[in-house]
Amino acid sequence: MGTSISQRIESGWNVWRVARTAVSVLVLMTAAYYLVVAFDNITYPASNWAFVKGVLSGDGTPPDNGFEWRAVDATWFQVAGYVGVITGETLTGLILAGGGVAGLRRGRTAIGWAGAQRLTLVGCTLGLLVFYFGFITVGGNWFIMYLNSKWNGLEPAFQNSAMTAFTPIATLVVLAADRVATNVDTRDRPVTTR
Repeated sequence: MGTSISQRIESGWNVWRVARTAVSVLVLMTAAYYLVVAFDNITYPASNWAFVKGVLSGDGTPPDNGFEWRAVDATWFQVAGYVGVITGETLTGLILAGGGVAGLRRGRTAIGWAGAQRLTLVGCTLGLLVFYFGFITVGGNWFIMYLNSKWNGLEPAFQNSAMTAFTPIATLVVLAADRVATNVDTRDRPVTTR
């Protein structure tokens, strides 16, 4: 009689293959988030334009705060900043989507999956450049968003940074554990001699 479904699953789906699949799905969820945010900003540019303009111009910061010289009222600079954010979100989403799909397609083997995760790491790095560096460092501290009563996006920027940082951490944990497990499995097999 043929093998049961559970035997077929067990023979081809060890715990690390399941972990690789789960992380690939996480990468795709992160990609979907970035792509939806980018889509919203592209199809309805006014959605966050006032926010970017307000942060860069210092609108909503206390008067005489000592940082007024950092405010930028030049429309071209504000537009460039906004386009940069949307471009970063779009590229992050596309790169992560590529990493997630490649992870699912190449998840049968640890080596194949590991190679696919380059895209995940590049995408997450770009996402962190947008939210951690762009929003928290540049917007939050250089343009003193932390003092801004009208335009303070530090909490969502932190949430986005944490989500984005969690994705490569999960990826690297599975890569490392998969490698350790593969080495242990290899050492446990009997050596055959001719």
